[in-house]
Amino acid sequence: MEVLLVGYLRRHHTGLPADLFLVRCGLFVAVVSCLSVSCGDDDYHYPSVKQDFMTAFSGADGRLESVLTDEGETFQILEDASGLRTNADASVRIVANYETSVAGDGRVSGVKLYALLQTISPLPLTAGEFEGGVKTEPSEIRSIWLGYDYLNVVLEVKQQGKHLFHFVEDGVSIDEDSGRAKVRLTLYHDVSSDVQDYGKRAYLSVPLKQYMTEGVQGVDVYFSIYTYSDSFKTYVLDETGLHVEGN
Repeated sequence: MEVLLVGYLRRHHTGLPADLFLVRCGLFVAVVSCLSVSCGDDDYHYPSVKQDFMTAFSGADGRLESVLTDEGETFQILEDASGLRTNADASVRIVANYETSVAGDGRVSGVKLYALLQTISPLPLTAGEFEGGVKTEPSEIRSIWLGYDYLNVVLEVKQQGKHLFHFVEDGVSIDEDSGRAKVRLTLYHDVSSDVQDYGKRAYLSVPLKQYMTEGVQGVDVYFSIYTYSDSFKTYVLDETGLHVEGN
């Protein structure tokens, strides 16, 4: 099996760190990453930097030109210190350290990207589409919430080695009374080592727009993972909020 190893180090001269390690293997994407705002120099005054999941859009040259936030706001990218290039006229899901620029009238005129990484965001597949079957190595969810057309997940893994992630579509149904789609998903997780180490984080965004078909009023997500307690835990995100089932 061909493995393409791509390493990114996107660091602005201000010292804002973003270490991105990507492993691509067939359909799978593994991320062991660290994206944070920290002070490496006590004498440096950092600007008002935020960190958020968002969708970025590129132009004809592959440079990122605009972002869509999970609040549904679109901003032009005034400066991109990450230097990321992608396919022409494409969209890419990212987690970014960024700062908003405010015009004289008080409105946001655009954003400056300091550092970013691409999230794990493949379209979910049914179990039968995974050669070798579905793998469910343990992990823990640090945070989970619904974004703009995506389910955002910050995951912690403790095993050493390469981690392979994907999303398994277990079932989709439409509630005739509410008109809402109920989407059941399981995290695919394979790892090359059982040896545990200090925790590392992975950033995932599950695409949900494909479930918003004609007549669907909303999407309720049931997202299951296998945990270090040797049991499955299901996170239910619906119109009433977040609920957790299992240990």
